Amino acid sequence: MSSIAEQALHHGARVGLNALLEAVVRLSGTSGAALYTHGRRVLQMGRAPPGWDQAHPWQVFQEGSTILVVGEPCRDAATRHTLARLTGLGGALLASLAREEESQAERNRLRLERQRLKEALAHRERAWARAAHDLRTPLLVLQGYIEMMNKGIAGALTPAMQRYLDRMRQSAADLNTRLQQRQRGETFPSSDLRPLLNAAFGPGRPGAARLELPEEPIRVRAPRTTLALLVRALERLLVGAGASHTEMRVDVPDDSQMWRLCVQSQVERPLPERAMLSLERLARRGEVRLAVRRENGVELTVLLPRLAT
Repeated sequence: MSSIAEQALHHGARVGLNALLEAVVRLSGTSGAALYTHGRRVLQMGRAPPGWDQAHPWQVFQEGSTILVVGEPCRDAATRHTLARLTGLGGALLASLAREEESQAERNRLRLERQRLKEALAHRERAWARAAHDLRTPLLVLQGYIEMMNKGIAGALTPAMQRYLDRMRQSAADLNTRLQQRQRGETFPSSDLRPLLNAAFGPGRPGAARLELPEEPIRVRAPRTTLALLVRALERLLVGAGASHTEMRVDVPDDSQMWRLCVQSQVERPLPERAMLSLERLARRGEVRLAVRRENGVELTVLLPRLAT
């Protein structure tokens, strides 16, 4: 039985079942054997024995829904005991075989789904490339006219006209930047930082803070997983330092394309070194400035790339 179990472990349940029937035929000295589950024959070796419902009682061994049938009646008590034990092992191997087949079917389904998604993504990339090409020409024309108006070719500009023109120039520049980044594969899905901050520093959390967040979504050009890890590292940093009276504020500095996260807190212990290193590593896409006040306090500023809405 140990040998059968070892073969099943290394080569799969079906190999183990074949080894089991070989052992049954060898031990019982019969011309063949068959294994049934739920009344259905799933495996046979040698000459086919009679059906389980037609065989002699000394030919049939049952353990739950698993039935072993040998070719000729087995009258030896020790052999019958061994065959009964092998029947129980056969039931376990049949259950393992069902799990293996289910797992294989799931792998096949996932492989087909992955292939379908790859084809859909390739189609989407081709469609996006055509759309980007169609956008680039009118965008260049728009930027050209904006530059001409800024140079005064169309006449003097009033303050309101200059303000609107600056907004148009900035929007055109943002769109051009996105097209270039998308072409180089450097774009990231936008993520709203507010739910992550509320989940980590909202009421009832170990690092609870007084949050001052804007009403608009805090859209950051970074993967959500990166932002989640960044917020988690900031939470570990403050909790590890025994922070209290923590205040967090998110705003946009004047003429900046970054979100600014400002953190002020009182701490009881030095900042944990590992949490600090993790925070610095995750925030390399922005600019992080740290300052520790003499009154056991900490001030932290995190700048994150802003995605205009």
